[in-house]
Amino acid sequence: MAISPRERGLVPVMGPDHTYRLDGRPLVSVTRVIGSTLRAPDLEEWLKRTGMQADAIRDEAAAFGKSVHIALAAYARGDRLLDLDLPEQWRATVEAGRRWIDKHLEEVYAVEEPVASARYLYAGTPDLYGRRAGRKTPCLIDWKTTGALYPSHRAQLAAYRQAAVETYGDRPAERIVVRLSKDVPGTVFAHVLDKPETDFALFSYLLGIYRILQEGS
Repeated sequence: MAISPRERGLVPVMGPDHTYRLDGRPLVSVTRVIGSTLRAPDLEEWLKRTGMQADAIRDEAAAFGKSVHIALAAYARGDRLLDLDLPEQWRATVEAGRRWIDKHLEEVYAVEEPVASARYLYAGTPDLYGRRAGRKTPCLIDWKTTGALYPSHRAQLAAYRQAAVETYGDRPAERIVVRLSKDVPGTVFAHVLDKPETDFALFSYLLGIYRILQEGS
């Protein structure tokens, strides 16, 4: 795996709480748009079933997801030592992510670097932008620690895909969601997403709803 930084035509600046600016203009965050407008029925049902234990379980899951993201970002940047303080039960998951990177990625262009759409006035931060082995087309990778693939994931990666085209000037990227299991350590599910235009239409719809709601608030 080679680390090959990519020249950027757009340079969005990320501020606190996932806010972004481009040439002084505020940009809305991809995750804020999706989180504010797209319901998650499975999560809502889980919260009802779980009751008072939900907060503790959700906090542990969030800590797990954050730790996995930090460790894999460090590895993709070439730092193989940062994850030494990970809890033992999470190491197998990180190792599975490392093996996936080593097996499937030939080049890494950017790790957790913001991308922006000047056309649609939004920005976001993909986990990884690079190229798979044997491919000419770049790829966008998002690490997920959820139990399934959701429509929000498709919309998120479609938004990143459009923004990456505008930011780097590359051809449209493949979109890959790599799910890493907390409950079955070492298990990896890689989803290469199809129908990017349909998924971007979903994001565009959500973006329109978000802006209508903001105007009325």
